[in-house]
Amino acid sequence: MTNENVLVQPGGGGSFASAPDWVEIEYGEFQTISDRADRLLGQAEDFGVAFKKSLLGLESDDLVSFANSKSGGAILVGVNRTKYGNGRQRAGVIGCAIGDRERMKILAKSNQCVPPVPVSIFVENCAEMPFYRIEVPSGLHKPYCTSGGTYKIRGDGRNEMLYPAQLLALFLEAAGGEIPGWFEREALATASRAGGYALDGAPFPDAASECSVRLSSQDLCGFLMRLP
Repeated sequence: MTNENVLVQPGGGGSFASAPDWVEIEYGEFQTISDRADRLLGQAEDFGVAFKKSLLGLESDDLVSFANSKSGGAILVGVNRTKYGNGRQRAGVIGCAIGDRERMKILAKSNQCVPPVPVSIFVENCAEMPFYRIEVPSGLHKPYCTSGGTYKIRGDGRNEMLYPAQLLALFLEAAGGEIPGWFEREALATASRAGGYALDGAPFPDAASECSVRLSSQDLCGFLMRLP
């Protein structure tokens, strides 16, 4: 196996938690099929693995979904899904184009995520019918979204939308408790600029030390998603 690590500069974007200035990308090649890939080929698509016939089927949604999950996962490109009479899936290697151009396409998808999702790219079975194994670890800077602002998480064999409560939990986890205090300060400052009145019309006391405004998870998530 050959292996190398490169640093890729993200192309903008960010999350509430501070994101790295550089993303490290691991790259490696296997002449045969690695033990890891062999195990993945022997199972159906689930929480930890997705199959793609070609790079045309790879979307930033796929990277975001695994990065937002608790344990991450792998995407095998150049692999076909076949269903048998009993309804069970089996993966078959059909191979795909391999080269610098294809690798840059994968990195471009990674860079389209906000913040960029670090990945490890491996070429499997180089000597016969090569295919890609893209490892996506659980992200350190959750929540991740696509360039279009879509938040997803990996479900059982598919990518699922994040519900407001789930998204809120990821924001709070990433902020480490920073958001509630920040929000209270901003709410008080906004009320002060508006004339010293709370959202329910009652005046704030001169020495107000906390905000009593109550928000649903949908309200707070909407507010957080509008943060710079």
